[in-house]
Amino acid sequence: MTIALSTAWHVRDDPRLVTTLGAIESMGFQAVELGVSRPRFRRKKVARFLKSSALRVVSVHNVCTEGKPDGANERGDWLASPQPEQRRKGVEATLETIDHARELGAQAVVLHLGALPIDERWDKQELLYRLGRNTGAAAELGVTADELLAERRELAPRYLDAAVHSLDELLEKSQGVRLGIECRMGWHELPSLAELDLLLERFPDPRIGYWHDVGHAVLQQAMGLAGQYEWLQHHGDRTIGIHLHDVDGRLRDHYPPGLGTVDFDPLLELLPGDALRVIEVSSRFIAEEIVVGRRHLEELGF
Repeated sequence: MTIALSTAWHVRDDPRLVTTLGAIESMGFQAVELGVSRPRFRRKKVARFLKSSALRVVSVHNVCTEGKPDGANERGDWLASPQPEQRRKGVEATLETIDHARELGAQAVVLHLGALPIDERWDKQELLYRLGRNTGAAAELGVTADELLAERRELAPRYLDAAVHSLDELLEKSQGVRLGIECRMGWHELPSLAELDLLLERFPDPRIGYWHDVGHAVLQQAMGLAGQYEWLQHHGDRTIGIHLHDVDGRLRDHYPPGLGTVDFDPLLELLPGDALRVIEVSSRFIAEEIVVGRRHLEELGF
């Protein structure tokens, strides 16, 4: 299986997407995921580049649009919005992404579903990290993880229902393209592991599946929410693809594989042989570090 690189990594001093594609090809990659990144997407220019290149598009990350997406929906988070107009815009942006994916020969679109409007959510996430690290932290902080998660439990059903409506609509028009629901880095984001269980039971159609993100799963485990390998243990047979990146000791993710603390061996055992493999790293890393990361994965058997 070929390992792709996401354009989440991009050439920082050149805004043209084709420049990033050229840099990715020069690193020796044969496949790419068109991700959410700074270079502006123009399908004709990408198609023209691909025609004279050995590089192929294997996946596209929602939202991929030729217009300018609303800043609050750059990652497709309106699919779970309970506000009808907002959800409609989210569905339309995703349908455009699916169309681009189909025309460029991609097999899958990576979906974010949405996030719950919880105040001070990132500060509360830091509390969850502390509670996950230290069994005595609840007495020190005066709050338990269950008390924090109660706010999420109250809000989630409405948003999950909206996500189901969106997936129903997307499935009608996703012929030839699979939809991978990605696990997220935030405790307030959809889906939780239990919510993913419900969604994949609700949608047995193989065009909808799971997209694993290594770093996000590590962060979920650090908050005590789900084990980092548990997502694949539940849904390995429904896994469409994986975002491969590492996490350092301070829980900073999107590092090149091998430059952090993640044990990738169990992932390889749980991952279907036909799952798409995509390195997704920050643009702060240089090409040589990314090539080292790919070689690390290749040596492991990815």
